[in-house]
Amino acid sequence: MVIFISNFSFSQVNPGSPEYQSLKEQGLIEQPAQVPTPDPAVAILPTETGGRDLNLFVPRDGTFIGPLEGCDDCWYGSDGIWGDFPFDLPFTFCFYGTNYTSFFLNNNGNVSFEGPYQTYTATGFPVTDFGMLAPFWADVVTWDCGSGVIGELYYKIEATRVIVIWENVGYYECGSDKRNTFELIFTNGLDPLIGVGNNVAFSYADMQWTTGDASFGTGGFGGAPATVGVNKGDGVKYALVGRFDHEGNDYDGAGGAADGVSYLDGKYYTFNACEEDVVIPGEVPVSNWALFIGIGLILAFAVIRFRRLV
Repeated sequence: MVIFISNFSFSQVNPGSPEYQSLKEQGLIEQPAQVPTPDPAVAILPTETGGRDLNLFVPRDGTFIGPLEGCDDCWYGSDGIWGDFPFDLPFTFCFYGTNYTSFFLNNNGNVSFEGPYQTYTATGFPVTDFGMLAPFWADVVTWDCGSGVIGELYYKIEATRVIVIWENVGYYECGSDKRNTFELIFTNGLDPLIGVGNNVAFSYADMQWTTGDASFGTGGFGGAPATVGVNKGDGVKYALVGRFDHEGNDYDGAGGAADGVSYLDGKYYTFNACEEDVVIPGEVPVSNWALFIGIGLILAFAVIRFRRLV
């Protein structure tokens, strides 16, 4: 059996093997170069800015499947961990104009459609080759480091939606002092749960870390920032909430400097990722917001000038 390795990894070593872990600990697993965020950045704006007491939009209950077998840099398909076969969708998911009927669930905080994705050092967006929904792309671990399991992964597939929860997950290698809990929902676009016309949602509870040790982080921070957003995979189309590399609530938008991960606490994002330009609630493509703002400023200036003349 040929083990799938992402285009960004030079090695054909099974990421579940001791050899892979030895190479990773030594920093010998090649990772992608960081991608600067275009200016201006294509931004995903929050639907809710908090107030849910750090609860997920859809709390986990007994209807979820999991916890899945713990791991580092693994993926899951319909045949389990390191699966060769994707999960089948009971609906069609539209992503940047392409319809998908299956997906892979990747431990490192994202879902992909063309194949599984194991790369543990997040880059910025846009990147080529891999379309992904990334509620929090970083070096997540859900394994047992000897003192108990660090976090758990759950999912459920329903008639019109998929919900995935990364619950109390730690960071590589055995970072259990800080934990993250976040959620991805993607739908057929007609599911009222996240609003008809939207087909993706990100939801966050308590977010405490950003970076694993193998991504040049120390104590869960620094190094390569975590990436939150969606990426078409053509090197052009993308949308970002932002990149995060430190503690704190500071946030200067989707572009600019990396932000404080606690900014995400209690946030909820819904949007339509089907169109060529990601659409936030209100049906205005985020890439057109500058145009709308500019027109508004021009009209306001014209009104002021008219009043002065009369």
